[in-house]
Amino acid sequence: MAITMELYELKNICKEMAALGAATIVQSNAPSKDLVSQREAYRLFQEMRVRRWVEQGLITPQRNGAAPNSKRFYSMAELQSLNNAETLKTIINR
Repeated sequence: MAITMELYELKNICKEMAALGAATIVQSNAPSKDLVSQREAYRLFQEMRVRRWVEQGLITPQRNGAAPNSKRFYSMAELQSLNNAETLKTIINR
């Protein structure tokens, strides 16, 4: 089965994968700089998508305290990888 895509789609995929590589390096070298708040994750990747990823167990938020109302943080590298995976899934399953 051959997958056909436009040149701009391939260019965007390459750019997104390069950004994901940079985010992964930041995650391994400076883990605290990789974290984004739940509000920021919702703003960048849409609230319903992030909630769906959490419900499906694809990503788990981290809390910075023991209190039940402490702030939730997500890994930017994990969010980007899920976003890229969904993009590729839609291109492949056309």
